[in-house]
Amino acid sequence: MRTVGWFGATALLPMVAAHVVGASAVDPVLDPISWYAFVPGGGELILAGGLVLAVLGLILMVRMYRAGLAVGPVPAAAMIVFAVAMVLVGAFPTDPPGTAASFSAIVHRVSAATAFCVLPVVGLSLERSIGQPRSALPRGLRSAAIALGVVVALFLVVHMSLVFFASSGIFAFGLIERVGFVIMIGFLFLLAATIDRESPTLEHEMVHPAPGASTAHQTDEPALLLSGSRSADLVA
Repeated sequence: MRTVGWFGATALLPMVAAHVVGASAVDPVLDPISWYAFVPGGGELILAGGLVLAVLGLILMVRMYRAGLAVGPVPAAAMIVFAVAMVLVGAFPTDPPGTAASFSAIVHRVSAATAFCVLPVVGLSLERSIGQPRSALPRGLRSAAIALGVVVALFLVVHMSLVFFASSGIFAFGLIERVGFVIMIGFLFLLAATIDRESPTLEHEMVHPAPGASTAHQTDEPALLLSGSRSADLVA
């Protein structure tokens, strides 16, 4: 979770910096995040945020397989698609407002939609592979994945015009998109928490502590028994 926390915070830094740099040109309530690409340095910040999220997704993918929680190629394929999509979002900027959609803009918009669509697949695949959960996190992950999938589906139905046109026609689209970005990071945090809590290696370490680990709890019982015997002798 510490690694995920650092990467999550790092992914938010370019977003905050883009808001500061483009404060006078981009309305955070009405305008999409991709419009920061038209501000000097904004395109680089979008790419940096996408790269950080891509690396975070790949780290989680490796962890879930090493922990034995992921089964089959679906989780890996979905997370790799997520990582590639996040890189393409930054590598292919959208078009300026009021212009026809170019190839770069279509790649940008389709990649952003794809990144949101595949995350629920990762969550559902991970939840299904956990046969005997130790906590309520897998069930929460499933509920969050289903909720995220429904929200993304409804959003895309309304938002499909953005794939081919410059504006979506959705009121407060910029605010909705920014909230979605935060939800994406939150979902990655939930994935990380589920992996850490449900990892079989956690139980193994509790039952078989590593060499050199503290064994004070193993000597507590004999010590108490010895003290008890001496107390009984004194009383006798």
